[in-house]
Amino acid sequence: MVRQLALKVGRKLDLDADTEARLDLSVRVRDIGMIALPDSVALATTALSPADWELVNQHPVIGAQLLDDLPVVAFAASVVRSHHERWDGGGYPDGLAGDAIPLLSRVIATCDAFVAMASDRPYRRGIGADAALEQVHRERGSQFDPSMVDALLDVLRGTARPAVDRTASAQLATRPESSAPRERGGRPGLTEAIEELDLVPAFAPAYERVLAGATGGELVAAIESDTGLTVAVLRRAQDVSTQQPIANISDAVAALTPGEIADAIRALPRTEFPWRTSHLEVLMHRSRVHALAVTRAADRIAREVNVIQRDDILVAALLHDVGKLVMGRAYAGYGELVDARTTSPEKRIRQERREMGTDHASLGGLMLHRWGLPARLVRTVAAHHTSEAENEVATYVRLADMIAHHAQGESVDRTKMLRLCSVCGLSATQLRDVLFDLPHSGGSERRRAEPSPLSPRETTVLRILAQGKVYKIIAGELGLSTSTVRSHLHKAYQKLGVGDRAQAVLRATEMGWI
Repeated sequence: MVRQLALKVGRKLDLDADTEARLDLSVRVRDIGMIALPDSVALATTALSPADWELVNQHPVIGAQLLDDLPVVAFAASVVRSHHERWDGGGYPDGLAGDAIPLLSRVIATCDAFVAMASDRPYRRGIGADAALEQVHRERGSQFDPSMVDALLDVLRGTARPAVDRTASAQLATRPESSAPRERGGRPGLTEAIEELDLVPAFAPAYERVLAGATGGELVAAIESDTGLTVAVLRRAQDVSTQQPIANISDAVAALTPGEIADAIRALPRTEFPWRTSHLEVLMHRSRVHALAVTRAADRIAREVNVIQRDDILVAALLHDVGKLVMGRAYAGYGELVDARTTSPEKRIRQERREMGTDHASLGGLMLHRWGLPARLVRTVAAHHTSEAENEVATYVRLADMIAHHAQGESVDRTKMLRLCSVCGLSATQLRDVLFDLPHSGGSERRRAEPSPLSPRETTVLRILAQGKVYKIIAGELGLSTSTVRSHLHKAYQKLGVGDRAQAVLRATEMGWI
């Protein structure tokens, strides 16, 4: 109940997709610290003593410590620690006040308190929704953030709120029963799927190239062309590394002998091209093709901005969607969601969280952790759909993922893609070059045969702008005044339906107009 309310309040607050997903997970695990309390306290059916309350008041700290040790969910630690703070500074454990309390903690605190007051407890009767709502409103500005109280009031009173995309939800809701998590031997389908994927199958041609005796750069390229080979070789490399974890294939090949590499991959199951095979092998092949496209895009981005840890980025890009293989095993209808080309990656991952309780990025991080791969690689894979400011390598992978989806003709959030470019130091011109040079780009929007709305002069000005030149230089090249160049660009922005130069270049590039 608290989760449902918190998510509705979050939507009322217009939280972005990443923040909403963080709220969803944080509210689920807010009381995880309770598992450390004695049963006599956690399961009490009578009023607690002052000493018992002192123990209860430690659960946010304990919960934060537990979460902070798990890379996949560490981002929730600060939210959980602060979800019993008060707006006026009288809460616990740190006595934070006002905006110093994390935003998501304030959302959870308000919703949690409302539900706690309204609901029955083993040791007391609830006061009911109306009285609880009145009490929350009374504490507006003292215990609770006023904006959170206002949002909760709007939600509970049925005030209209922003529309939420339900396309993917409807797809899952209308699927046949066969798409539900499968269970065997009484275990949840997801748990079983995680256990089944101890060895990631290798694509037969890549496997054969490695065993045929490839050396040096050819060997590295052969291993990096396949997810299963990459995982197997990295796992083997951790066993021989005496200094620091090995997080890329170049270092792994340097650390292992040819015999050790061969031993690492011989036990792998192999898949052929999926002409007439199971839906899992089809999903595996599609995931591999997409992973290679993301790896190529990541490689190009790394070269454009001169990233030092290029080899680490390539491996993270190749393994970023390994969690989808788990999803595919646990949910028979998962391939349909992956194939929803009109749904952006951000919307798909939100749908995974809503309908399946987790997402492929978190599962991917979990799998890499189970395989004993380096913590920084685990964090990158788990974070590749979250905030771009927290993990530099994950930011490059996320941008490469969006570029690959776009090149494959799928929907992406172009505003987010441009923002990621800015974070990565990639200019609009460099993004344009990456989009045009990425292989397998057939089906992208820029191939549509639509006439350009731009005049010849506007097209020329925008084309030169895409080269990174300023108004004064463009004016000099075309023999125009700076004000005339600015006027042409303003008209171009209006015709393209964009608000700035970067989006204009991207839009015109997509359509093949410049």
